[in-house]
Amino acid sequence: MRLSAERQMLMDSTERLASALRLLESGCWQQAAAAAQAVLAADPDDVPAARLSGLAIAAMGEADRAAPLLARAAARPDARHPCLDLAALTPPLPHTLVVRQFRACLALSPSDHRLRRIFAEYLLDSDDDEAAEAVLADMPGDAVTHHLKGMARAAQGRYASAIGSFKLAVALDPGAAASWSNLGIVLKADGQFQRAIAAHDRAVTLQPDNPQFRVNRAVALLHAGAWEQAWPDFEHRLDLVETPGFDRARLMPSLAAGDSLAGRTILALHEDGFGDTLQFLRYLPLLAERGATVIACVPPALERVMRLVPGVAAVVTDAGRSPAHDHVCPMFSLPRVFGSTIDTIPPVPRLAFDPPPRPSGTQPRVGLVWAGQARPYLPGFRALDRQRSAGLAAFAPLAALTGVRFVSLQMGPTARQPAPPGLVLEDAMAEVTDFLDTARVIAGLDAVVSVDTSVVHLAGLVGKPVLLLDRYDGCWRWLYGRADSPWYPNLRIFRQEQPGDWSAPMARIAAALEARSAFCGFVADPT
Repeated sequence: MRLSAERQMLMDSTERLASALRLLESGCWQQAAAAAQAVLAADPDDVPAARLSGLAIAAMGEADRAAPLLARAAARPDARHPCLDLAALTPPLPHTLVVRQFRACLALSPSDHRLRRIFAEYLLDSDDDEAAEAVLADMPGDAVTHHLKGMARAAQGRYASAIGSFKLAVALDPGAAASWSNLGIVLKADGQFQRAIAAHDRAVTLQPDNPQFRVNRAVALLHAGAWEQAWPDFEHRLDLVETPGFDRARLMPSLAAGDSLAGRTILALHEDGFGDTLQFLRYLPLLAERGATVIACVPPALERVMRLVPGVAAVVTDAGRSPAHDHVCPMFSLPRVFGSTIDTIPPVPRLAFDPPPRPSGTQPRVGLVWAGQARPYLPGFRALDRQRSAGLAAFAPLAALTGVRFVSLQMGPTARQPAPPGLVLEDAMAEVTDFLDTARVIAGLDAVVSVDTSVVHLAGLVGKPVLLLDRYDGCWRWLYGRADSPWYPNLRIFRQEQPGDWSAPMARIAAALEARSAFCGFVADPT
């Protein structure tokens, strides 16, 4: 039986579109465009062909040629907007190319509000917050637009303005759980903890099964010092990321006073941040004191430090090869297991290792860290890292100090940042391979000045005075309105007075170093 010409044409079109899609997914832009264009030549109204052709031509960098095709594919309001796929192509398109394509599409369809929101979301995900706000400037004041404006303003540290935007969003749409949760986040950033917790309560009430909203509430509770209330919510972080070796059925239960762990083996798992594991390893000896055999699973960079922790029976670096165990306990769950409050934080364990010979000379030596570890694979973390990392240029006031030797403890690409004029740095990290090497370097120093990163915790473990250069919206672990820390007795917090402005805390750090008060155990703030 012979197929009709119309049916044959339809089959040919379907095969060509399938071929175009395969080519697009393989990154063969020109071939994909040619295959889709062949379908359009036969049927100019074929929307899937316009979509594939527009995406392929956009990937080739021909923004003006692609814009009409993408606009044609976006004409149906119930269809997925093709520009949503621009950032999802493989290999990834350069950011500048994607932005150029969005702008070409907006020039063709300036009243396409859906396109503006998609563009703003892309810019927010790319940490281009000011550009995102500009894209939204002329949008009508609906709940979604106010929500996106709030996100853009919060990312810029404009918390009062962001609070106003999110309040407008929830006023227009009281059922928008994400807007309530984000309102809670910016209220917390602004120090309004009770209002923040109330906003998070609304979000959790609206979507009780959303783990992110539970974690957001937990962070506000932790920051406010309400730790016992926070720990159950904080466990929901385990629903958000995959932790190698984690088996929820074996999750370590909370312990009551007098509970014995005799005969049980517990696998303590590193989660994400090196600093988190360094901070919470203090709980591992407590497990051993209750009779448990403690196995720690950590990245290779932490292996040698973990072997020094009292009570740790074995250390592995591959969760898949862990010995048999009864319970698994992610490191961040340890405070929940022991029901920690601000007043019951266990002391840091003593790490026994031989410090290096001290260099000759009597001048105090101060280690410097000006940036945290970048994690570009975590979109939300990029903005956080930008907020907590000061950059070496911010340390310029230290150049005026005399009689102090400064030592770089910075690792990675940021270690190559140029020093401000007059600031002489010794590089102590050239031969460092892991955290034990870094601990040995710190042991030979008199103090450490650092942004909020793992070196703060390592220096606290080693027992050195730490001057923490903290962002305005600091991490919950440093609490609020305190210059000291219950986690490390020799740590002093120098916090930004305005978001993004390091000048005031750095001036106070310089004064503390000049007065030599930073080298006398607990760090004194001369102001």
